[in-house]
Parts: sequence; C-alpha cells; structure tokens
Amino acid sequence: MQEAEGAGPPGSGIEQGVKPAAEDSLRLETRAAAGAVAAHIRSVAATARTEAELSVASMTAMAAAAVISLLLVVSAWLCLIAAGVWLAVEYGLPTGAALLIAGGVNVVAVLVLLLWSKSLLRNVGFARTRQLVFPETR
Repeated sequence: MQEAEGAGPPGSGIEQGVKPAAEDSLRLETRAAAGAVAAHIRSVAATARTEAELSVASMTAMAAAAVISLLLVVSAWLCLIAAGVWLAVEYGLPTGAALLIAGGVNVVAVLVLLLWSKSLLRNVGFARTRQLVFPETR
C-alpha cells in the first residue's frame, strides 16, 4: 500500500509534499545564506570599527593641532603687543601710557570679536531645520 502525499510522519518533509533530498538542499542553502549574511555583518562591523578608530585618531591629531595653533596665535599676539609697546616707548610715549593703549587695543579686539560672535549665534541650533521639521512651533 502506498502512502498518500501529506500522510507521512511530522517532520519528515512528506506531509508538505517536499521530498527529503529537496528539504536537505533547502536547509543547506538557508545555512549558506545565513552564513553569507553573518560574514557580511562581520565585515561591515570590522570596517565600522576600523573607521571609528581612524576617526578617533584623526580627531585627536586635529585637537592637538588646534591647541598648538591656539598657543602660537596667542604668542604671536603677545609679541605684536610687546612690539607695539616697545615702539611707543622708543618714540617717546611714557611706558604707562603705552601699556594702557595696548590694553585698550586688547579690549577693543575682544569687543569686536564678541559682537561678531553674537551675530553668528543665530546660525547655531538648526533653527530653520527645526521650523521645517516642526512647523507648528513658528
């Protein structure tokens, strides 16, 4: 007596009309696909880790360069002020007056930079983007 299709024991593959050889082939293909996906995920993760490490190293180098640049700019500014005071004293200006003028130049420079930074402040915070994303907050 022949078994009818779909009458085999559960898990044998016969109950769904799938032959055991086809089921093994499908299982192998599924494992291969899952292995390929896992390998791709590992590759992407390794690339992301390498890029993150490179990014951190680059940012560290940039921060060090920024600090060194800041120190050089401050040193240059101090040298310019000292040269200005020295020239003023050489041309007959009293030392106290030359130092007061140098201090005034510094204060004026700070005020100009403060006003300039206040004019730039409106560009910080993605105000236009927030208005586009949340139009009800206009």
